[in-house]
Amino acid sequence: MNTPRIRYSEKSVLIIEDFAEFARSLKGMVHTIGCQKVRTVHNGEDAIQACKEQKFDIILSDYNLGDSKDGQQILEELIHFNLIKTNTVFIMITAENTTAMVMGALEFQPDSYLTKPFNGSLLNSRLDRAVSKKDALAPAERLMRKKQWQQALETCEKTANDFPKYRMACLRQKFECLRGLQRYDRALELATQIVNERPIPWAMMGVGEIFVAKKQVERAIDLFSDMIKEFPMVLEGYDWLAKLLYRKGQVLDAQRVLEKAVERSPKALKRQKLLGKVAEENDDIETMANAFRQAVKFGNNSAFASPDEFIQLTKSIGMQLQGVSDKDRTKLVEEAESVFDKLDTKFKRDPTVQFRSAVAHASFGSITNDEKTVEKYLNNANRIYDRIEEHLGSKESIEISESLKNLGQNELAESILEEAFEQYFDDPQFIAKASQLTTNKHLIENSKKAEKLNNEAISYFKKNDFNSAIDFFAQASEIAPNNVNINLNFVQSLLKRSQIGTNAAKDLEQAEEILSGVTRLSPQDSRFARYSELNRLTQLMLQSL
Repeated sequence: MNTPRIRYSEKSVLIIEDFAEFARSLKGMVHTIGCQKVRTVHNGEDAIQACKEQKFDIILSDYNLGDSKDGQQILEELIHFNLIKTNTVFIMITAENTTAMVMGALEFQPDSYLTKPFNGSLLNSRLDRAVSKKDALAPAERLMRKKQWQQALETCEKTANDFPKYRMACLRQKFECLRGLQRYDRALELATQIVNERPIPWAMMGVGEIFVAKKQVERAIDLFSDMIKEFPMVLEGYDWLAKLLYRKGQVLDAQRVLEKAVERSPKALKRQKLLGKVAEENDDIETMANAFRQAVKFGNNSAFASPDEFIQLTKSIGMQLQGVSDKDRTKLVEEAESVFDKLDTKFKRDPTVQFRSAVAHASFGSITNDEKTVEKYLNNANRIYDRIEEHLGSKESIEISESLKNLGQNELAESILEEAFEQYFDDPQFIAKASQLTTNKHLIENSKKAEKLNNEAISYFKKNDFNSAIDFFAQASEIAPNNVNINLNFVQSLLKRSQIGTNAAKDLEQAEEILSGVTRLSPQDSRFARYSELNRLTQLMLQSL
């Protein structure tokens, strides 16, 4: 089948360019091509907002946008939050060509890449190529996004027949579909066949990922080791290799792999944070500090920036203070204070982050023997804690309670641990760490009882024995009345029983009452979507009585 003629007059275009003159030039080029629906924005924040309002067919983004989000951060955010269509063409434009910039930009796979200066003819040819390919592959991509793997598999096979020049892209789709269907042997056979014909990064990656899925860790490690030698610029291979080495306990080897990756692409925020974490485990404080320093720097405008890198950076700076000269000590203390200022400013509306920051600041004051700082920020921490309306996360609870214990604030630390034990009794990593911190062994015993009752209730639920499930969830709830998972499980069982029992009104009213008690769940919490859906269903079922 011939590639259909592109109707650019029907395509919507977003231009992201901070220099007005070049933005006008770009607009003129796309008008000449035939595009009529063109919108221009001048910074990353406006670009994200524009994509929330409208799904564009073509996005032309400059890489460097001054003090706002850069092109890489825009593309990463658009993909992560599903703000672009499956057939949206994203072209990155830049005047730079440094390795770090190019690697960062290409890591999130724009459809094409243009270096300034360029003319309308070159832009037209790049668009023709990218739009034709994206439009041909879009039907299967749409099904894949919905996880309709079997239909997607049939669709991409048809696309391969209709458009032979996109055969390799269709084979990649086919591999993803086979993996989605958990037909691992067939997926492995396909990817291996492609690699044997000609080593291609995505196919090698696919072979390694199937080895991981089949728990063939050593084969996966060998594969990814070979891959980063053959394709040293494909950074996802480093991530997989580091992850597998870390799981095996080869933490130093994992660090070395991550160091090579960030050397090639320093702007990858998640990779820098992982390097910092691994370096801390290896007692390599200098690498830890540098990794979190880069994470703070490159996360400045990123939607994926978090308080963690700020807290970890101040922690690593504190660890570096021992044995340094007075001059270096002063510089490090000033840097830490600057990091705390940035943290408090960036997350000023989040009491939980402000609480973490205050405790970390007090801990830093303790390291520098600054009693006034310790007193000031402990007072702040106590004051802020009373205003926190949401549950602290399991990792945050460990971090904060450990710091408070070191500062002699045992009462507040135990209060935090008590709430955390109730919330995270089913998290073995949390229980292992928290058990070493608490002096209240009753908390450990209760968490074991609650977990046992919750597990028994779940087993009855799976057998459709909702009466027994409800009895056990009720017992678990008496031990851990504020545990979100127990409460949501309890509600789900009540809703199920209401559909087959004789006292639906009573079950639904009890479900409504339980949900009304779930008041400290953050919208960012992974359980919030389930809570919202159960709440919606409960209200619908009550209305239908």
